[in-house]
Amino acid sequence: MRRDSPAGRTLVVVAGLMLPTAPVTAAPDAPPVAAPDARAIPACDSLVALRQLAAAAQEDRARAAAQVSVQAGCRLVPRDAVGAVERRAMFGGAPYECLAVATGGCLWVLP
Repeated sequence: MRRDSPAGRTLVVVAGLMLPTAPVTAAPDAPPVAAPDARAIPACDSLVALRQLAAAAQEDRARAAAQVSVQAGCRLVPRDAVGAVERRAMFGGAPYECLAVATGGCLWVLP
């Protein structure tokens, strides 16, 4: 059972004892959660990682963007951070491209 005290704290009754609890508040210095950038695309270091991400997301770009943080070697990158096609691969009739990045190398992106 919970009861509110005059100090704004919640009192929890456990086995006949009233225990004060601290009020639940957000940390004042916590950064705000940013919405994903609509221009950011899921990109992976390897084609294998990209295929695993695509399979987990059922080939859905929006779902892949939401799940990118759980796939090793994948991340969201701004669309303008990638350049021309360096490599291409075809799997199941879908073209996959590895796009050049300014730091060198390329990142695989969903078709």
